[in-house]
Amino acid sequence: MDNTQQVIEKITAPLKAMHLAQLTAFALTLPPLYFCREYLSLDDLSIIKQCQQRLINLLKNQEITEEKLLQLLADKEYFDADEARLRVSPEPVE
Repeated sequence: MDNTQQVIEKITAPLKAMHLAQLTAFALTLPPLYFCREYLSLDDLSIIKQCQQRLINLLKNQEITEEKLLQLLADKEYFDADEARLRVSPEPVE
């Protein structure tokens, strides 16, 4: 495991899948629920792995810093998992 992967795992360890999906979107300057919508059909472990890999790539490519990720965690507002899923779920057909 390289240093970048260790940094991402340390930062993201306490995060649930939908929280991590929102952090990933913020890191890429996308709307906060972008990856929640994209990954809605995946299980939580798959979402976590996908998002961690995106964040690792951002760090390796120097498109974001560890400090900026920590700042995004502290400064941005996040929906809890249920609210995020509710907001991105398809509208029920009546």
